[in-house]
Amino acid sequence: MHNLVCPRCGTTNDREEFAGPFCLQCAPIKLICPKEFSIEVCPKCGRMRVAREWIRFDPQIIAKLLKRKCKGKIEKMEYDPHSGKAAFFITRENSLIRLERTIKFAPIKNICVDCSRRGSNYFESIIQLRGRPERIAKYEKLLTSSLSESTFITKSEQLKEGKDLYVGSSKAVIAVLNELGMKVTITRTLHGQKQGKRLYRTTFLLRL
Repeated sequence: MHNLVCPRCGTTNDREEFAGPFCLQCAPIKLICPKEFSIEVCPKCGRMRVAREWIRFDPQIIAKLLKRKCKGKIEKMEYDPHSGKAAFFITRENSLIRLERTIKFAPIKNICVDCSRRGSNYFESIIQLRGRPERIAKYEKLLTSSLSESTFITKSEQLKEGKDLYVGSSKAVIAVLNELGMKVTITRTLHGQKQGKRLYRTTFLLRL
């Protein structure tokens, strides 16, 4: 039996597997992807918008979003938004074939809600830290670090009874406190209305 010779690279079927007249590396593969990909990115904090949420910039999430825009038997893909280099791993003949493409990442600059509010001293909640000074300092550092991932702290106010942190998002505070397993006393006060919707400010009291 004569060896098959790949018309593109010249290899033979005793060295590589073949799919039709071509070796697996050279055989045409169906892969359709855009030449450019865009999502909203805040120019101030660098976070990106996914659905309705502003989250930390994450190339892996961008790769997942880009993959949805592509067509083909894609098992997985890797994407570097900075260089625009995309690596696709395509299934064919029980093998994974790696293909590379250049897809320009074109972020749409849009200031996120938090950065817009930050400049106007906006806050939705107050975290009241009460207890020994060394414990207040410890938990202020912990909360500041944790909250910086999802919101902002408008100001920190030193009082004789402790410290108050003014935070941009009540939702973010609740998520962080739940994650840390901290017990708090919560009170809500009405501070206005917007388009017929009542707006509340929430106070979280932490006795340390």
